[in-house]
Amino acid sequence: MAERMEPDTDAQDVPKWVYKLFTGRAYPFVRRQAKFAKTAQPGEDRPEPTPDEIKAKFWEVYPHCWLKVLQEIKVGMIVSFIELGRYEAGTFRELLEHPEEFLAKTYGKKKIKLNFYLGENFVCTQNFKVAGWVSHDDGNEQGMGEMGNEQGTGEASNEQGAGEAPKESHGGT
Repeated sequence: MAERMEPDTDAQDVPKWVYKLFTGRAYPFVRRQAKFAKTAQPGEDRPEPTPDEIKAKFWEVYPHCWLKVLQEIKVGMIVSFIELGRYEAGTFRELLEHPEEFLAKTYGKKKIKLNFYLGENFVCTQNFKVAGWVSHDDGNEQGMGEMGNEQGTGEASNEQGAGEAPKESHGGT
């Protein structure tokens, strides 16, 4: 069982890695939201948020976030991402509880990126090398693992046309 982060005894808990991802310094979305919720006098900087203010803002933001699952594909020097699935807010608990197992079972041996969003706003990302993935030569098979995309929205997002997966190019790794 994953370590938990509980805001208090009556609220739903989340794996500790998720809380750290959302509130750490690498992805400042939640911190900035907490900072800009504070009042500031004209001409003065806003004070940094306290740990309790960050925690409160996390519990405002996290329950409304949705998740995009992307596969990293590298061709030559170009890195791009194809979308494997989307999960609406509140529908990805099993994925967060046991990410490696869930991703391997659902999508197979791949390098996967989980992007979290609040509405259209990017919040944070986490990368996984799934099911023993070691190189792009080893895991560039596109598409789903054993189960297809029966999880999440129930269908693969395919806005570009029949048989063509949507791509996101982010240059670099």
